[in-house]
Amino acid sequence: SKDNRFQDFYSFGAAWDLSKENFMLNQSWFDQLKLKASYGVLGNQYSSIHYPAYPAYTTGSSAIFGESVVPAYVLAYRNTPNLQWETITSYEAGLEMRLFQNRFSFETAYFDKTTKDLLTFVDLGSEKFYTNAGEIGNKGFEFTASWNDKINDDFSYSISGNATTLKNNVQSVYEPGFQVFDGPSILTAGAPIGSFYGYVVEGVYQTYADVLASAPSTLGNYGPGDLKYKDINGDGKINTDDRKIIGNPTPDVMYGFSLSATYKQFSLSADFQGVYGNEIYRDWGNGSTFAQFNYRSERLDRWTGAGTSNWEPSLNDGSGYNKFASTYMIEDGSYLRLRNIQLAYDFKLGLLSKAHIQSLRLYLNAQNPITWAHNSGFTPEAGGTPISFGKDTGGYPLPAVTSIGLNVTF
Repeated sequence: SKDNRFQDFYSFGAAWDLSKENFMLNQSWFDQLKLKASYGVLGNQYSSIHYPAYPAYTTGSSAIFGESVVPAYVLAYRNTPNLQWETITSYEAGLEMRLFQNRFSFETAYFDKTTKDLLTFVDLGSEKFYTNAGEIGNKGFEFTASWNDKINDDFSYSISGNATTLKNNVQSVYEPGFQVFDGPSILTAGAPIGSFYGYVVEGVYQTYADVLASAPSTLGNYGPGDLKYKDINGDGKINTDDRKIIGNPTPDVMYGFSLSATYKQFSLSADFQGVYGNEIYRDWGNGSTFAQFNYRSERLDRWTGAGTSNWEPSLNDGSGYNKFASTYMIEDGSYLRLRNIQLAYDFKLGLLSKAHIQSLRLYLNAQNPITWAHNSGFTPEAGGTPISFGKDTGGYPLPAVTSIGLNVTF
């Protein structure tokens, strides 16, 4: 808002290069050893619209004047006069080192970031408005390491990698008990942002006797061949109170590494990237579908009678009972992808000088040739919004592209 456009933010950092101190001069292990730390309070103005303090107008009810229909315009949401910047308090501490005549380098850091006064859009049905509310914490470790070595004039190689751990938690929201639902995703205090929320599947009802012996469900019509949801709160019935956090779309670890080697005129390089510890919500090919195509191959093992399956429900197109968000739709989102691999040959300059060629390189390159994943969809990567992501809707995967090329410089 106009009165809160100017706020004070600051940051500072410091480093200590121990390798330049007198007590490190006679050692031979470290080529560099540095400690570093930083702290800051910064502002973030991000929101879904550019000027949340100035509501736009939207079409409201219409009125008739004579023979003319005149549309009315109303504010899209209630104006909140005291909106201010989000505040991010961040601190970091780490070290850098180089060893073995600079062939090995390593960096690590611990970070902790807390975002307060989130620019939150609150929709209470009869009332909508932006406000500063909520707090989110992110913390973890970052690691980077590399090894570069030259064995002789003909052969050299390098290995490098990085990894980041992340723990995300919504520490507070608009007010105690306030929750935001977006399909299977939930924003609630005490859980990672965008967590998956639903029922826990215990199995599949095998017979009518199994149905009668289990806690009755108020969620809809069901019978043998349908999913059996767990009575989480132990009240003897299955209803919406039996939902819980069933998955986290944010990875515990994000990592990547690369390899390269050169032997005479030949060179080989490869880049890998992956994540570990997150879940994917499979939003296609589930227990009940009205489409007669694109079933998952696992549906071949569906329930067709008592004892045939205790996980894959029957193909019941007339029922939506199996489509509630549940652990049946949760899959392991961890993956490792070979992003790029290239084999090349650089011709010797002596053979090219007569043709006035400065360099000539022949290469074979492959992008995204293989992905090691555990999910049943086309790709383990799924985008979304800041509070709803990691949902696999059957999106098209990254294409695998193989090319051969010639690079000539005159």
